[in-house]
Amino acid sequence: MPGSELADQLQLAGASPADIAWFASIGWSDANVPEIEPADVADYERREAILNATLKAETFAERGESLAGRLAAAIGARLADLREKQEEDD
Repeated sequence: MPGSELADQLQLAGASPADIAWFASIGWSDANVPEIEPADVADYERREAILNATLKAETFAERGESLAGRLAAAIGARLADLREKQEEDD
């Protein structure tokens, strides 16, 4: 099952069952990270931080190749997209 090893790592890093369920709902795929709504910012930031916590021992190249690294980058990109959109609206 994709993500099962990462799910264990995320739980050790403090992910809630709801966070694990969210990752499972997107199929553990960075391509499936949905666009973010303003109400979801805290959830996305928490998930990105938890993913990054599992990557501390990895090199930059290993981060980019790992599932956790790809998911963290995708979540970070969604957060950046929302911030950019909000700045344009101001």
